[in-house]
Amino acid sequence: MNKQSIPKLVDQAKLSASLFDECDTALTELNEAFGTPYEASRKNLTNDLIVAEKAGIDLSVFQGEESLFKFPDFRTNIQVRITRVPTRHDKIEKIDTKITRLENELKLLKAERKLLVQRLLSDGVVDLLTDKIVTAFTRIK
Repeated sequence: MNKQSIPKLVDQAKLSASLFDECDTALTELNEAFGTPYEASRKNLTNDLIVAEKAGIDLSVFQGEESLFKFPDFRTNIQVRITRVPTRHDKIEKIDTKITRLENELKLLKAERKLLVQRLLSDGVVDLLTDKIVTAFTRIK
């Protein structure tokens, strides 16, 4: 049987914190050297694609199996995803209004559920069970 203790948990956390520090420092340095130029180039490409589409260029040549954005030399395929929305139409707006109403109703039901849980907890009718445990590492400022 695995016996846990607070000192063992603190030791494991200290090891994890040390490895996080090393990794975060390395990733920061890596991002400065490579990530920042990559993100700038990616943003430029996206902006160029927007301008190209507005100019009437068919961007489908950059999608699918025969995409012109496949670069085997770099083992890279740049996927171009285009999201389109329909032009305005009364029937669509009617459904959109219904969706908005139902989303608001869902928010209210979630708030009502939260209040009910709190009331049942305070009445001693229900207990809280651990669903999951997650960790998050942040920098101390």
